[in-house]
Amino acid sequence: MRLRVLGTRVRVYDGAVSDTAPSVTPSRSLFIGAIGVLALSVPFFVFGLGFLDTKARIELQCQRGGGCALTRSGWLTKERPLAFYPGEIQSARVERSRTPRGDQQNIYRPVLVTTRGEFPLSHQWMEEEREANRTVVSVNRFLKNPESPGFTLWHDNRPQASRMGLIFTVAAVLVLLFGLWLTWRAVRRRRQERAQGTAPGV
Repeated sequence: MRLRVLGTRVRVYDGAVSDTAPSVTPSRSLFIGAIGVLALSVPFFVFGLGFLDTKARIELQCQRGGGCALTRSGWLTKERPLAFYPGEIQSARVERSRTPRGDQQNIYRPVLVTTRGEFPLSHQWMEEEREANRTVVSVNRFLKNPESPGFTLWHDNRPQASRMGLIFTVAAVLVLLFGLWLTWRAVRRRRQERAQGTAPGV
């Protein structure tokens, strides 16, 4: 007697019978996230623009006769010039200090001495005394002879002083773009929900 063996059918798993649909973030959640991200970009812009507008350019302009004007400006705005009449400026001197790193190295800054107080002529301190002294010599030479031709001198430290502002501003732009992208996704999702009749209030 021959035994007949029936072949077995190969079974292939083709997934669960009732596959779950991929999760989709509701439009309301996307809108809430977008608003939060957009609001987060505001302080970044405030700090960024504030640092960018650090008044790190100091300009002294003196006219024949002894009148001078001191102006401080940033990348975005500048302060109203501070006018000094003949006789108000007494001299210029080099101010000395120590580096904050604790290495006991001297740093220097030119200062304008007036009857209304002392005004730095440079936003940042300098490592070389002769660099600060050049400004002092020019001012004192003019004060000895006010009828000599006028001059304009300035120290522009805006690039160094605004680095932090640039970082904050770039971060603000990136956060803003991410918030706009979330808003665009939320709008698209809302349209899909309305088309499917699942939007809130439908």
